[in-house]
Amino acid sequence: MQVQFLNTSIDVSASLLPGAASAIIFDCDGLLADTEDLWLRAVAACADARGAALTDLATFRGGSIDDVAAQLVMILTGAGLSTPLAGELEVALSEEFQSLIAQEATPMPGAVALVSELASRFPVAVASNSPRALLDQILDRIGVGDLITCSVARDEVSAGKPAPELYVAALRKLHELDSSVTAETAVAFEDSAVGAVAAMSAGLLVVGVNADPAAVLDCHVRHTTLLDEELIDWARIVDREKPVQFGPHTLAHGAFDAVTSTLTVQCQYPAEQSARVQVYAQGDCLWNELPAGRPVASASVLTESKSVSMDLAHLSEGTYRFLLVMDGVVPEWNGRTGEFTVHSTRPEGPAAAPQAAAPAAITPESPEQGVTAMSWNLWFGGCHSNDGHAKQVAYLRESPHSIVALQECFGDHGRRLAAAMGWNIAQQGPDTAVISPYPLMLHRTETDSFATCATVFTPAGAVTVWSVHLWHADYGPYTADDARIPARHTLASRGERRRTAELAEILSEQGRLQREGVVSAQDPILVMGDFNVPSHLDWKPGHRANTVEWPTSRMLEVAGYADAFRVVHPDVGAVPGHTWSPIIPAGEEPRDRIDFIFSRGARALEAFTVAAEIESAAPPMLSATGRRRVGLGGDILGHHLENAWPTDHAAVVARLAWN
Repeated sequence: MQVQFLNTSIDVSASLLPGAASAIIFDCDGLLADTEDLWLRAVAACADARGAALTDLATFRGGSIDDVAAQLVMILTGAGLSTPLAGELEVALSEEFQSLIAQEATPMPGAVALVSELASRFPVAVASNSPRALLDQILDRIGVGDLITCSVARDEVSAGKPAPELYVAALRKLHELDSSVTAETAVAFEDSAVGAVAAMSAGLLVVGVNADPAAVLDCHVRHTTLLDEELIDWARIVDREKPVQFGPHTLAHGAFDAVTSTLTVQCQYPAEQSARVQVYAQGDCLWNELPAGRPVASASVLTESKSVSMDLAHLSEGTYRFLLVMDGVVPEWNGRTGEFTVHSTRPEGPAAAPQAAAPAAITPESPEQGVTAMSWNLWFGGCHSNDGHAKQVAYLRESPHSIVALQECFGDHGRRLAAAMGWNIAQQGPDTAVISPYPLMLHRTETDSFATCATVFTPAGAVTVWSVHLWHADYGPYTADDARIPARHTLASRGERRRTAELAEILSEQGRLQREGVVSAQDPILVMGDFNVPSHLDWKPGHRANTVEWPTSRMLEVAGYADAFRVVHPDVGAVPGHTWSPIIPAGEEPRDRIDFIFSRGARALEAFTVAAEIESAAPPMLSATGRRRVGLGGDILGHHLENAWPTDHAAVVARLAWN
């Protein structure tokens, strides 16, 4: 996680309709097209033709053809009637529905006007549970086919609603056409429960449109009709989302040479921005903000990618930090800050060559013992702790972890750690990696900015491992811990929707890897990392100010994954398992469990946190010098440089076994 200080001053009475958006995605049946009754009539006709009279047609509302055909097979079988194959029923349903559409389909009130208004400024997509042939027929019939930028039909994805794949696929198509389109800036319109769940699970802001008060929709905003005055006014004034000014590619890497008293900083940032590298004394440098004090040194950087060196011989002994400041502002994800120490003495002779750490001895685990896995956020590679790399190596040498999911590798710090241990590494992108003494195979996915996937070949068999670092902004407990603020406001934040969308992408990519035979569906799967969001299991009544169904943990639970820590420690009150943050005062940051090990096809035998304020069965461990114990009692932010534990997260560890 990258910290933001508490700010809960929001207007809880305000509409959650956004002031700007990058794209709009509509459902079709029942929202744009008045086809729901036609669909239910088609279902009833198919059942009647086979001798079954359906009494509750509402259960088929919003369902895809293949799902409804499967339901009809079960109904006919249960009634002892002749049961056709599901494929035959799919054909019959499609033909009956197409016939009714051709004769009777009409647009929903306000649909054409709303789509026309939004399509004049936004890319507009449709994500529908209908197959392609039906979807195209419906859109043309109601007169919006030419207004739609792109669409995704049920027969073009592996799972229909309520799975998020239709929306994930629509977002991919839109993003290919316009790179500014992302889940946290797009808006979805849905009328059915299954559709709202799908859109919410894809990370979109969901506008529910349904006049039936008995219909339960998991949405952020709800209206009864597309003709609602507030909705019409919003469509007229909502702005096109502008691309963000800065991007995660804004970096500053630096190194201080104590021999020459020179700081060299390598900068990467958008060419159109002006920037300066500024050096501050550690005590003047506020977290992720432009310091209030004056810099002790500064140099301009005027090109897209440039190294700049500063002579710091005038500085007194002490600890300093450099920042890349762009147009007078430290970007919100800056955190790419560097700490370095100025020494008062210099070596007389040539600098001694650094001694490479000897590879750690590997003690293979037996299948009966299970495999010990760990999720570890390194905190910018370990740069925010004196001798952070040495402390990382010291910990791993004294701990029997065989699969370690790393976050905040900050470029090559994960590779340095793997090399020092004599381990293997799979890394995709600069942030996440999987390291292990066992052989690894990296799998290329569309998640390089926030997740790495690899197969680890352990003595217990192959296991698919994801190292995950979900988006850090809009940290949910800042608002969810305030009982005056409804949970729906927290869940509507862009950060929350971005995290949800990223996890949906991970689950989608896992499905693709299985379908393509890259990984076996029979292998266990571990999804480990810094989610930057709590678990719904920890926010039940009585534990926090609000009850919040945090979507990422809920999505994994629905997909068959178990939270290893909560399997071993189900009592939230007795063992909270907080991983954020042992070094930030509780008055400045709410405590929570945001680092996880989720598993599917594996069982948790043991689980504990390392370096948390309250540890759960974590084995004691001394630092490399033997003077300080890792964990309980680490100094708070601002006095943390000598902490034996070189990061601002506690880690989570689980011992897992599988057949």
